[in-house]
Amino acid sequence: MKEILTKNLNPSQTEAVLYIKGPLIIFAGAGTGKTRVITHRIAYLLSLGVEPQSILAVTFTNKAASEMKRRISDLIPGTGANALVLTFHSFCAHFLHAEASRINLNPNFSIYDFIDQKNVVKDCIKELNIDEKRFKLSTIANKISRAKDDLKFPSDMSAEAKYAGDFFGTTAAKIYELYQKKLERADAVDFGDLIMRTVSALQQHLELLERYREKCKYIMVDEYQDTNHAQYTFIKLLAGKHRNICVVGDDDQSVYSWRGADINNILDFEKDYPNAKSVKLEQNYRSTPKILSTANQVVKHNNARISKRLWTQNPDNGSVTVLKALNENNEAEKIAEKITELIYLSMYGNKYKFSDFAVFYRTNAQSRTFEDAFRSSRIPYTVVRHATVL
Repeated sequence: MKEILTKNLNPSQTEAVLYIKGPLIIFAGAGTGKTRVITHRIAYLLSLGVEPQSILAVTFTNKAASEMKRRISDLIPGTGANALVLTFHSFCAHFLHAEASRINLNPNFSIYDFIDQKNVVKDCIKELNIDEKRFKLSTIANKISRAKDDLKFPSDMSAEAKYAGDFFGTTAAKIYELYQKKLERADAVDFGDLIMRTVSALQQHLELLERYREKCKYIMVDEYQDTNHAQYTFIKLLAGKHRNICVVGDDDQSVYSWRGADINNILDFEKDYPNAKSVKLEQNYRSTPKILSTANQVVKHNNARISKRLWTQNPDNGSVTVLKALNENNEAEKIAEKITELIYLSMYGNKYKFSDFAVFYRTNAQSRTFEDAFRSSRIPYTVVRHATVL
């Protein structure tokens, strides 16, 4: 079975898949086959007779979890479907439902989403006679969420704000305190509570911690560079006994610090686990040599990073162009002009069609500027949201 599972893997991927005893960190550059390595590693564990319920793989989205489960099932039909591949929030929701009676929680608790959170915050602001114009709902709801990501209770937020002389923080702490009381009265938790209350339960009930450590003997974490303090603590608690923990990520792709992700979690992994093995996946299967060369030149200037250099055996094709614009409108206009030029006016003639072009942007709000520019240039387009386009 080992030969079958590693047949189409490169040497670094094979090394990562076959290393199953002790802590392992896999630095997986973009397009290097990260998901393949994770799923083949789980399949390899299953082929050795490891119980599927003893393997926990956690990721950030239900889509990623479903894709991993599908691939594992294809590799190990039958048994593979029983592997625990969940998001952090899904695992913790299952945990809280299962252990509710032990931690003073109604097993039929509700889970509030961000809209529910803002509604509760609004009630708190009104009840505390606080000016809603100065303390906006989204800002306060986000501040409460970030506090929970850092495992901070209302008392922690209050103490920090008072020490810093921060009036806004002190007021936010009062809202946070009332907010938690309202959630408790409603037998509800929010997404931050799912992980925070799980961590608290594991820290306060050692028999629970021991049971779940025995249950989850092999732990894998996807996108480790995006973990926050609460997620980091949760994983470290579970892995504390058997230490069969494998984390996969890329410090060069850490872009979520604004929502609590701590890049030090991945950078300091080998300090947390001094005997950890490190494997770098650097062969890229997605891009061309010129694109990778440009990316390597840009990313090498990151202040804190693990040295790695992506390469590929793909043929070279085209070049990388940097477009400088005065503002977002000028940027969209220039892109529209370039598309028109390539289709109608350039030496390429009709080599290209409109469907050959794709525009990627970081936030949905940015699409409006491009839509205006494309309409003005009579360029047909489709806005794709929450869908697979490749």
